Amino acid sequence: MAYTVRNLLTETYQDLTILAVGETLDADQAAFGLLKLTRLLDNWNADRAGVYANRLISDTMTPSLNPQTIGPASSTPVITVTQRPVSIEWVNIILGDGVRVGLRPMSSLEWASLTLPALESSIPARWHYEAEWPVGKLYLYPVPDTNYDLEIMTRIVLADLAIDDTFTMPPGYRDAIILTLGEMIALTYPPAVPSPEAAATARARIFANNDEIPPLTTADAGLTGNMRGRWFDYMSGLFRP
Repeated sequence: MAYTVRNLLTETYQDLTILAVGETLDADQAAFGLLKLTRLLDNWNADRAGVYANRLISDTMTPSLNPQTIGPASSTPVITVTQRPVSIEWVNIILGDGVRVGLRPMSSLEWASLTLPALESSIPARWHYEAEWPVGKLYLYPVPDTNYDLEIMTRIVLADLAIDDTFTMPPGYRDAIILTLGEMIALTYPPAVPSPEAAATARARIFANNDEIPPLTTADAGLTGNMRGRWFDYMSGLFRP
């Protein structure tokens, strides 16, 4: 369902009884409500459960360069996107003829522990992402010396909106936004009374839909997979659980 920001804010103020049914927003109410909405979306962008989808980025990397920068065109990155990703879910290298190689993620500690971070190879095996601002930094290891295409799965960022913008969101988001905005706006408009229980329920509903449960493996019945022992990563020189 499509609706405007103005309609969404009007409904929020009406739920708080700041506006009666049939009344319209004045300029101050519109500006204040838009400010609160922008803050809400910014907070949800930082929370994996608040983002309802991922986006696949396909681009060509620059060989023998580490890191590959990723961000808006104004920052002249290697990989151009509207806004630098909050996080990266996975990375593939495309070798050609539809052959893809999935790379394994590396933590900050693992990246910092590499003895030869500038080591080059024809095909990388691992990746590490630093979400710096305004561009993120994607490190590949070993550093590939060929200009492969990359597939990068990132989290979608909820966009900033203007007062008369029309937008759509998945089921459940309208209630979650209106009720959460009600909690934020009511602090400035006493004696408006928000609905914290309803707001919490609405947020839990959409957050549950967005949560991803990682696959789990077991070594034996009732034992987690890492109970068998550790293995050695020859490229980083570290033992892994």
